Amino acid sequence: MTIAVLAATPAHGQDIGAVAPDFSAPYAADSAAPPWHLWSRAPAQLTILSFWATWCKPCETLHPWMEALARSYASRGVQVVTINMREPADSIRRLLAADTGSVTLDVLDPDGHVTELYSVTSVPTTLLVAENNVVLRRWEGVSAAMGGIEPVMNRLLGPAPAARGSRPLGCSE
Repeated sequence: MTIAVLAATPAHGQDIGAVAPDFSAPYAADSAAPPWHLWSRAPAQLTILSFWATWCKPCETLHPWMEALARSYASRGVQVVTINMREPADSIRRLLAADTGSVTLDVLDPDGHVTELYSVTSVPTTLLVAENNVVLRRWEGVSAAMGGIEPVMNRLLGPAPAARGSRPLGCSE
């Protein structure tokens, strides 16, 4: 009975297996630049959408972790997009200016449109989106995201390429 009800329920953009709704959002660093668009983004095997806010204490832990994740997985085709929820651009720019070597793509959701589009009711909320724009996973909270993202990405992407000059385990001279 439950299966029939689930099958009859229309998918929402945030549902696993549904197509992620397209959106555009201004860049946090430069609101004069053309906005970033989900569906016309640079090719990436996986895109992480991480919703956060400055007033969210757990986000203070997740944001630098996302930065490290972006650095570790960029060469494997992963893009991390952080989406600030409903806060003034100037305060976000001041906060992000301290991180001069950032590799995450930071965008703004000043009116809450993207937040509503993805039914985000708590922060942090993180979604994993495939290259074909299908939502693969959704996590709410820091522990769920930090414990769940990498195993899923590694399963989808396969093993990381060996570092240059490294030997397989078990080799000896």
